[in-house]
Amino acid sequence: MFPGGRMGVLNPSDFVNSTDVDEEIVRLRRRLARERTARTTAEGIAERGLRALYLSQQRIELLHRIAAKANAAADTREALSYVIAEICTHTGWAFGHVYLADETNRDLLVAPQIWFSANPEPLMPFITESLELQFARGVGLPGRVLDTLMPIWLVDLGNADNFLRRDVAGQCGLHSAFAFPVCVQDEVVAVMEFFARENLAEDAEFLELMAQIGVQLGRVIERERFTAKLYFDALHDSLTGLPNRALFAERVAIALERRERRPEYGVAVLFLDLDGFKFINDSLGHQVGDDVLVATGRRLADVLAAQAAAQAAAGADWPMITLARLGGDEFTVVIEDFDDEAAVHAVANAMLGALAEPHLVDGNEIHSGGSIGLAFAHKPGATVQGLLRKADTAMYEAKARGRGQVAVFDKVLQQRASTRLQTENDLRGALRREEFQLYYQPIVELKTGTISGFEALLRWQRRPDELVAPGHFIDIAEETGLIVTIGSWVLREACEATARWHRRFAHRKPVTMSINVSPRQFLQPGFVEFVETTIRETGIDPATISLEITEGIAIANPDRAVHIMTELRALGVKMSLDDFGTGYSSLGHLHRYPFNTLKLDRSFVLGLGEGSDRIGTGIVQAVLDLASTMNLSVIAEGLETNRQRRHLRGMGCEFGQGYFYSKPVSAESAELLLVNAR
Repeated sequence: MFPGGRMGVLNPSDFVNSTDVDEEIVRLRRRLARERTARTTAEGIAERGLRALYLSQQRIELLHRIAAKANAAADTREALSYVIAEICTHTGWAFGHVYLADETNRDLLVAPQIWFSANPEPLMPFITESLELQFARGVGLPGRVLDTLMPIWLVDLGNADNFLRRDVAGQCGLHSAFAFPVCVQDEVVAVMEFFARENLAEDAEFLELMAQIGVQLGRVIERERFTAKLYFDALHDSLTGLPNRALFAERVAIALERRERRPEYGVAVLFLDLDGFKFINDSLGHQVGDDVLVATGRRLADVLAAQAAAQAAAGADWPMITLARLGGDEFTVVIEDFDDEAAVHAVANAMLGALAEPHLVDGNEIHSGGSIGLAFAHKPGATVQGLLRKADTAMYEAKARGRGQVAVFDKVLQQRASTRLQTENDLRGALRREEFQLYYQPIVELKTGTISGFEALLRWQRRPDELVAPGHFIDIAEETGLIVTIGSWVLREACEATARWHRRFAHRKPVTMSINVSPRQFLQPGFVEFVETTIRETGIDPATISLEITEGIAIANPDRAVHIMTELRALGVKMSLDDFGTGYSSLGHLHRYPFNTLKLDRSFVLGLGEGSDRIGTGIVQAVLDLASTMNLSVIAEGLETNRQRRHLRGMGCEFGQGYFYSKPVSAESAELLLVNAR
């Protein structure tokens, strides 16, 4: 209070100028506005950053979810179905759909019925049309993605160019769309498309995310393709594409399981072997052989499919059929679910009919028929291997009947197979039990009657009262590979006997020893080395050894045969062509092989000296003339009469062997023949 009790009043003018105060207030207000604007801007930036961060996190989570689910999916369809639904759910887009590249035409997209919509009912016209359409490269939204390999975003579908579903999209209230490719390397395998009711502007970051999803799905599809190829290759023949032995065995096993549950369920196995294929392969080359096998597989598959289609069109029941290639020229079929065995015979006959026509390879007609064996699963407990073995046995029976035949495994073949199995089992221990013996048949100089050598002939003393000729077991030994061990024993035994005779009868010209060599033994790696070792260890003069091979060995692998024969000749060993005239006998090729001797087959000797067999006599004379020209000696086999001997000698044949001189005899008896020889 001022003096005198008066209340004082503050007046701004007592302190400052009023103009200054107004300016300060304005400045403060401006500063407050700037701070408010800055704070609002900062809050906006922070909000947008948080929103972008949130959206980015959501999209990353979407990519991770899709990657995890796609990698865990059982197949491509499951992965695509999940991705479609997940993208629609994440974005809120109304409809998602997939097109796949057609397997046979990669320029065409087809609908595999993979789609998603949270509320499909109002969109059904658009969905239905999308599921029914196919798109060529460059046509429509999916076709443009297929063509460019790039994602595409469409705004305002009602005015979009090259969008074929414009009208129905408008009817269903769809206004924007995007699509992106799923690629395996540079190949589009699928196109995924999505549609929204809102007219949404293009989102480049979102399309980049979709592209990453497309890459992830492409890896899944590529992995599935690789896995499928591995699985296919493991169960299919690489040459023909047919099921292989493993898949065939699996199909037969499944068929037999069904039969165990339903005894009336018919099951049969058919075993087909091409006739004369070995000659095709050996004479024309493996490439031509492969071409024939591929053509055969295709032809068999076509005839079986046509037969099944014809029966279906006629309304007839027809069995299930699986065609396979076991290997080589062997094809098999499992036929199941039939009541009448006539259907199985119809299948077999249709296959033989398909092979009756020649194959055209490189402009050449190549004939290759077949022989078929059938085996039915008549009894419970049938096995895959048992059924296949029976069909194989029946196939050999079909070949024995003259080829181009169908044979059914029956009781007679069962007994024969049982006998063969017993023979094989006994044969395996025969060498260990020292049951093999060598018999020797003299080879005689026709002009003088002097024994010039012997042929070593194998015999099997199977039991004390059973001496088995090689015709009853050699084929089995060849098939099982036992022939290599047996043949080695024969070679050494014959060389030891010959060397022993050379030492005992040193005063006379050394006798020669002809030793038969089987195809498998001859082509066995190390055969030449074994012969060389045997010569060294037995001390035999190699010039007295004559190894006999058949025409089949020479024809089977000409280059290898010539190489082996040349190496044997370098050791000093002689080579003889056995049973000349009974095999493929190409006289034009004979000069390629370093033979020393031709052995004339007994079938040509049989009718010699009889006026009615002028053709046979002419053939023998032609062979003798050819041998003379090529400086080859000739041994006539199967000489049984004096008339044959005189005739052969008169025609200029040098040597003969047969019962006229002596049957095959033991080593001791052969030695006596040399003692008593002139």
